[in-house]
Amino acid sequence: MLVIGGGIVGACTARDAALRGLSVALVERDDFCGGISWNSLKIVHGGLRSLQSLDIAQARHFVRERRAWLTVAPHLVEPLPFVVPTRGAGRESELLMRAGIALNDIVSRDRNYGVSTSRRLSRGRAVGSDELHALAPRAFPDYRHGVLFHDAQLYSAERLVMAVLDDAVRAGAVIANYVEAVAPLLERGVLVGAVVEDRIGGGRFDVRASMLVNASGAGAEEVASRFTRRAHVVAPMTGIALNLVLEGDGGTTAYAIVAHDDQRMRRLFVVPWRGRTIVGTAHFPCAGTPTNAAELEPYVERFLGDVAAAWTARSVSRADVLLVHAGMQPPHDAQGPPRHLIVDHARDDTPQLLSAVGPKLTTSRAIAEKLVDMVGARVGRIVRSCETATRLLASAPSEDVATLVTRALARDGAGLPDDVVTHLVRSYGSGYEAIMAMVRERPGLGERVDASSPVIAAQLEYGVREEMAFRADDLLSRRTELGQTARATARARAIAGDQLRLAESSPGFRGSRSL
Repeated sequence: MLVIGGGIVGACTARDAALRGLSVALVERDDFCGGISWNSLKIVHGGLRSLQSLDIAQARHFVRERRAWLTVAPHLVEPLPFVVPTRGAGRESELLMRAGIALNDIVSRDRNYGVSTSRRLSRGRAVGSDELHALAPRAFPDYRHGVLFHDAQLYSAERLVMAVLDDAVRAGAVIANYVEAVAPLLERGVLVGAVVEDRIGGGRFDVRASMLVNASGAGAEEVASRFTRRAHVVAPMTGIALNLVLEGDGGTTAYAIVAHDDQRMRRLFVVPWRGRTIVGTAHFPCAGTPTNAAELEPYVERFLGDVAAAWTARSVSRADVLLVHAGMQPPHDAQGPPRHLIVDHARDDTPQLLSAVGPKLTTSRAIAEKLVDMVGARVGRIVRSCETATRLLASAPSEDVATLVTRALARDGAGLPDDVVTHLVRSYGSGYEAIMAMVRERPGLGERVDASSPVIAAQLEYGVREEMAFRADDLLSRRTELGQTARATARARAIAGDQLRLAESSPGFRGSRSL
């Protein structure tokens, strides 16, 4: 089986297939997690929005998938409190919101089954004026009541993708970034694999596979057309999703603000994350992927107008925006979260190809399970039962994460500050000691890359040595979160460049490419 695309869906598919006994290769034309996997509010959703349209089945699906991520990746996924203000009648009424929270608790009654203690989600409840304003200071001057519920949040989307890929490799998969599937490999007109091009080392070679899975995100339409030799076999991405990254305010609770779009009320969310504040998500029709900042800017300005109207307690200007997360998606469904779609190209006379299209990180594990089921059926092979909903990632600690953090802080921390030690445990789970060992051997690697971040130089070296990083952005935006938190400073880029130059000049310094 060949997986084309190294985002979260491709990573989950490679892991699931390898764990179930299939021979798996994965190629990514750029870097792992370099597409839309990182563009989000960093929320692993539990389906509350699906209850607005009383889609109980979809809500249950999200509950199960959120529980799966809290179970298998507890170092990278954690509870996050949300507060929603209430007033008057209609959709903002306290009665309606309390009923919604109660229904959510019923639908998610098994949300904590198998989840470690520090990752369990509390029941929803009403909050009074004092608590509302303590949880979200100065956010709701015109509100006196609210409701509080819990969802889950990613510590790092990029580290999650890398952890899933690492687990896939441990299970037998081979992976390669900067390798592009450029053409179908045909025998007597039948698809038997792909011709791939090494974009780092140069040259082309063949990868033979009984089945191919196209998990190319925004590039899925192009890849599907290339391999079926037909146009428009996958619907193009015609929507753009935006999230804005602002300076943080020290808060730890997310909250909702109300926006009105085309006479329709909708909620935007203000989410604390890694010392920043993320506001989102905006969805706009978009005919094609913006290719530069100038083409993206009209969508940003439109979103800022919505935010200004909804968030009167904080005046947000374009100068306040540190970073824009933008990614293409299928058309947005106003009645609920967009759904994943699997396209079986048997209908296009190419039964060896499946395409996965969809925007939600939360449900990526489930879409991978379905893809592998279909591959097993298509090749006539009985595969093992799927266990990715309960089997811990290799990096996930077997003990509660809070316990591991406490133990790591109590042990010799290689002279590192507490926030750095905690960050290493959260980023690498049970593998954090590998980074600590590097610092013990060479204390200079314990230096912070940016003064306001716990990321240290050892992580950059580790990214080059062990995680197939080839460019500065690989290190800053996908092996660490410096780029995604708007901390990819000139100094950070200089340190990343030093690590890459060392790799190029030292034979054996860089770990070998997998494929």
